[in-house]
Amino acid sequence: MNPSADTTDAPPSARTARHRYRHTEGSASRLRLLTDAGLALAAGGSGAGAAILARALAFLSMDEGLLLYRQDDGLHVHAAQGAVYPVGACLPLAGALHAASLENALPQVGQDVQSRLRIGRACASGLEVLLPMLFGGRNTGVLALIGTRRAPPPNADDLEALQVLATMLAAAQPRSGKQALRTGGAGGAGGNAAPRLAQLTTRELQVFALMPRGLTNAAMAAELGIAAGTVKVHIERILHKLGLRDRTQAAVCAVEHGYGA
Repeated sequence: MNPSADTTDAPPSARTARHRYRHTEGSASRLRLLTDAGLALAAGGSGAGAAILARALAFLSMDEGLLLYRQDDGLHVHAAQGAVYPVGACLPLAGALHAASLENALPQVGQDVQSRLRIGRACASGLEVLLPMLFGGRNTGVLALIGTRRAPPPNADDLEALQVLATMLAAAQPRSGKQALRTGGAGGAGGNAAPRLAQLTTRELQVFALMPRGLTNAAMAAELGIAAGTVKVHIERILHKLGLRDRTQAAVCAVEHGYGA
């Protein structure tokens, strides 16, 4: 009897079977992600970006994220999920966002990152994946996926699928909604301040986002990891830049622009 023939004809081991199963499941999951994204884009509507962002987060079992489209004054939030900057906010091209916004940018994957795209410091560091949205030789924005706990980085196949998704979003960049993004779509007293939101620095936006909660300067400082005196200075600058009278009016304005209590 030929021992090698018996080995060749032997059934696959449990480990091999598990590997094949995971590979098949992974391929199916990637196909579902791209298929669902294509259907959402084909259907159109203002909620397509938010739906695709939610699917991308579920694909990596992550919690929070942003769909950012590039404009002359920075990256504007088109869709958001979790404790992050809301739709209409404008973020400067700095740090990791700048690297992900270059014309030849590659996906940026960071582990144990305390993401600057989140509001406050309620959750520990986690995984952050920034996907450049490249199409037609241009970088049109960034798809940012943020985790609030430790997790392994996406494998090469998953990262490639996410980059394809980012390209689909770049190709479908909304054109008619740019002014709506710039103003935040709010009316009333807050609507007068909307065009000036882009003047706020990243730290001022973080303070502005916390104002609906009615926190003291000390409590805000603890949330953001800065001094209470620094918070006071930021609030004074926010009131001046937005043309608001006091903290109460600023809190109302923040709620009108999507920064919930």
